[in-house]
Amino acid sequence: MKHASKKFSYFTFFFIFLFIISFLNAQEKVEDFPEGISADSLLTIARTIIDSAKCKTLITVDEKGKPQARAMSPFPPEENMIIWLGTSVNSRKVKQIKNNPQVMVYYYDSDGLSYVSVAGTARLVDDPEKKAHYWKEGWTRFYPDPEKDYILIQVTPERMEICSFEYKLFWDEEGKPAYLVF
Repeated sequence: MKHASKKFSYFTFFFIFLFIISFLNAQEKVEDFPEGISADSLLTIARTIIDSAKCKTLITVDEKGKPQARAMSPFPPEENMIIWLGTSVNSRKVKQIKNNPQVMVYYYDSDGLSYVSVAGTARLVDDPEKKAHYWKEGWTRFYPDPEKDYILIQVTPERMEICSFEYKLFWDEEGKPAYLVF
């Protein structure tokens, strides 16, 4: 019995130690990003969440005005937060963007309980150089003839919202998350 009690004490100590370290790390993040956070800090946090996000979604508006969401594989945003995505020229999203270019790209990081949503205007780009630049190995099975089957969607951001438990970015008293207007 004494041996089990000693073992329990070591485990208890170990878990308390881990809890304290986790708490201190969380406190450091809060101090790094105090209330009244700068736009540059928000962009840095947003890029970190985007890089960590496993769920990435493009949301368009259909001909009836209803939102349509689908999982996508966007390229990392450019320095100015312009987002590039690739798709089939015959996809529903292409038709929807032609009809209504207002879209949202949504990134969710389940590990950090964080999201970034980028609302903006989409533009279809069929430039061969851009298509070659924004291409992923393995996409040939989806686009056997990229010159004809593949088109780019360029999303120019207008507004970005960020909510994160990891970075202590929550909603204000009106329920609005942290945001940037471009």
